[in-house]
Amino acid sequence: MVAIGLASLLSDACYELIIPLLPAFVTALGGGAFAVGAIEGVADGVASVAKLWGGALADVTKRRRMWTATGYFGVGVFMPAIAFALSVPSVFALRAAAWVCRGFRSPIRDTLLVDATPKQYVSRAFGFQRALDTVGAVVGPAAAMLMIAFHVPLRHAILFGFIPGVLAGAMYFFVRERPRNVPAREPIHLTIAGLPAAFKRYLLGAGVFGLGNFSATLLVLVAIRALSPLVGTTHAIVYATGFYLAHNAIYASLAYPAAVLSERVGSGRMLVLGFALFVAVCGLAVFAAGSVPIVAGAFVLAAASIAIVDPMESAFATQLLPAQRRGTGFGVLAAVNGVGDLVSSAGVGALWQFVGPAAAFGCAAIVCLVGLSLVVPVAVRRG
Repeated sequence: MVAIGLASLLSDACYELIIPLLPAFVTALGGGAFAVGAIEGVADGVASVAKLWGGALADVTKRRRMWTATGYFGVGVFMPAIAFALSVPSVFALRAAAWVCRGFRSPIRDTLLVDATPKQYVSRAFGFQRALDTVGAVVGPAAAMLMIAFHVPLRHAILFGFIPGVLAGAMYFFVRERPRNVPAREPIHLTIAGLPAAFKRYLLGAGVFGLGNFSATLLVLVAIRALSPLVGTTHAIVYATGFYLAHNAIYASLAYPAAVLSERVGSGRMLVLGFALFVAVCGLAVFAAGSVPIVAGAFVLAAASIAIVDPMESAFATQLLPAQRRGTGFGVLAAVNGVGDLVSSAGVGALWQFVGPAAAFGCAAIVCLVGLSLVVPVAVRRG
C-alpha cells in the first residue's frame, strides 16, 4: 500500500506541477478560456475509454502491477513533453495522451489497493492513497510557483516534471501482487449489463453531477483574471498557482480524516456532503471574477469537496460491487466521470468565453444540484 501511495505522490507531483502552468502556457500559444476548458475536458473525455478498458482488464489479468506501472510511466513522459509543444493542438494531443495513460491505470490500481486491504479499512486505504496523491499535488504546484517566481521559463518548468513522473512508475517495482484466480473473459457489454442495479442508480447520479463538476484549472484562470488588475499578469500567475497549491494542501490534509470519519457515518453520506460542497463552489464562482476573497473561498470549498468525493466515490462503489466485477465497476465509474469532465470543463469554458462567467458557473451549479438529488436516495439508503 505504501508503494502505491508513493507512486501516486510522485505522479501527482509531475502533472500537478504542469497543470497550473497550462493556462498561461496555452494563452502564450494564442488560446483563451475555451481552449483551456476544452483541453481539460477533451483529455478527460478520451481517458474515459481508457478507464473502461483498464477496469475490464483488471478483472481478467494476473498482471495488474505491470499494467499499472505502464500507465504511470506514460503519464510521466507525455505530460512533461508538453514543454515541446508549439501550438494549442499539440498541447491537446499530449495532454490527452497523458490522461489516456492515467485513465487506464486508475481502476487497475484501485483493485490492487482493495485486494491488499482488510474489508473494514477500505475507505481508510482510499483516503491514505488519495492523501499521498495530493501531497504530490502540493509539491508540484509549490515547485512550479518557485520556478516562475525565479523567472524559470515556462517550458523549462514543465519539462522538470519528467523526474517525478518516471520515478512514479518505478515505484511499482516494489508492489507485490497477490496471486488470484481470474474469471473467464466475457464481452464487456455483458459484464456491464450484469452490474448491480444499485450501482447503476449510483452511476446515474454521479454521471449527472459530473456534467457540472468542472476542472480546478478553470478556477486557476478565474484567479488569474481577478488578480491581474491588482498585481500584473506575471505575479497573478504566481499567486494563482499559490491558490491552487493551497487547494491541494487542504485536500491532502482532509482526505484521510474524511475517510476515517466515513467509517462511522458511512461513505455514502460523506459523498453527499462532498457533492453539496461543490454546488456551493459553483455558486461562489458566479461572483468570483472581481473578488479575490470570493476566489479564495471557492478554492477552499473546492478542496474540501474533492477531499471527500475522490476517495468516497470508490469506497462507496466497493460496497455496491461484487468482488469479481469490481474492476469493471471502477472502470465504468471512472469512464462516466471522464465523460462528465469532458462536458463540464469544455462546456463551462465555452459558456464563459461566449456568454460570460456568471452563466457558465450558474449552469454548472444547477447540473450539480440535479446530480446530488439523484445520488441522495442511493447513498443514504446504503450508508
